[in-house]
Amino acid sequence: MYKVVVSDLDGTLLNNHHQISPHTRRTLHALTARGIRFVVATGRHHIDVQSIRDALGLDIYLITANGAVVHDPQDHCIYNQTIPAALAQELVEVERHPDIALHVYQGDEWLVEAESPELLAYHKDSGFSYRVKDLVACDKQQINKIFFVGEHEDLLELEHRLLSYYGDRLSIAFSTPTCLETMQKGVNKGNAVKAVLEQNGYHLADAIAFGDGMNDREMLTMVGRGVVMGNAHSRLKDALPDHPRALTNDEDGVADYLLQLFGKSA
Repeated sequence: MYKVVVSDLDGTLLNNHHQISPHTRRTLHALTARGIRFVVATGRHHIDVQSIRDALGLDIYLITANGAVVHDPQDHCIYNQTIPAALAQELVEVERHPDIALHVYQGDEWLVEAESPELLAYHKDSGFSYRVKDLVACDKQQINKIFFVGEHEDLLELEHRLLSYYGDRLSIAFSTPTCLETMQKGVNKGNAVKAVLEQNGYHLADAIAFGDGMNDREMLTMVGRGVVMGNAHSRLKDALPDHPRALTNDEDGVADYLLQLFGKSA
């Protein structure tokens, strides 16, 4: 039986209102009370996720920025991978469709080049927000993630160019169909999960993980069992056709799967 549960947040553990349902919360508390460890692995910023963790009321590891940053249950940063400054400068200046918005995670901040109020719905419970800044002129030290938000078709063209130019120097993945993310080469949720498990005396085979986006692919293929959400993007379903499926995030898919796996007593 698995000793560790790892879950993405948006589209996975969180419902479409960007919240953890009472049923899912009860299930996670019951499992951790039985000694099963729980880890969050998300593309979100660590400050944003810390508030979600506090509301959940569990002492858990937080893998954030798609694996670039890891905090232990005491909020000590134990892993921090940044994009080299020169490469980050190239990324913020890369040619892109005018409707694609540029975002940066730098240290404790979420920086944007223009107002993006529609994205604040994802963070209404945590209150985490961005700061508008000239991203071309600003300092490029300590950047964990640069991401692009826009229409999927426009992002597909950008993904193709980024992979052609930077595929050997960056990790590039869609977290949602409208969000294309770039991190330092080798940064992904799977490698971060491996580091957390090893630090706590576990193996990848000891973990079960849940995800819905292409940024979850490495994690889902590396752990003992990787479960694809019913609402996952078709690209992930096509990439992992033989992986087990859960119900959708709005149907408490993670909790339902865990209850079936560990027994209704959870």
